[in-house]
Amino acid sequence: MLVTIVFLILIFLSIQVLPVAIGINVNGKPLKAILLIIVLSTVQLLTYWLGLKLGSTFMYLMEGFKTVVVFLGFVLIGIRMLMEVFNIRKGERTYSIDSIGHVALASFAQGINSFLVGLMYYYILINERDTLVTLFAATIVISIIGITMKPGKLTLAFASLLYSLGGLVMLFAAVYFSFFYL
Repeated sequence: MLVTIVFLILIFLSIQVLPVAIGINVNGKPLKAILLIIVLSTVQLLTYWLGLKLGSTFMYLMEGFKTVVVFLGFVLIGIRMLMEVFNIRKGERTYSIDSIGHVALASFAQGINSFLVGLMYYYILINERDTLVTLFAATIVISIIGITMKPGKLTLAFASLLYSLGGLVMLFAAVYFSFFYL
């Protein structure tokens, strides 16, 4: 059960790049698309990795109330994802992006949740290498799917559905980790 929840969280963290990827305009340039996919995936991976490393640096200080930290962390991530659902559906969370710098900044903004999950995974016994590979692979797949999609009513509804599922997974993880695992 633990492994399933950990990897579901990583898959839904990779979903965060979908609204950014939907708005990327590559104009039939495959090299530009590949470069932007790598930028999206690398930024997500780096923010998660940084969270893992910083978690091992100072999260031991909160060992006494780790259940509260994990519960609040995952609940806040879940609520944030659920709040963004309506903005994505209206098209307010997609960006019309052409440059690599703008893609990196938008991906970094989406990577804050990945950073927080990396921090909280300090308390959960995981294989860091497997989680890094899973997050990177899932983000690449989601980025490819997002870049091939054109912004429209159906694609935005699909992205908002995935975001809402991700928010529910985060809320479920908060309850599971806090009350049944830690």
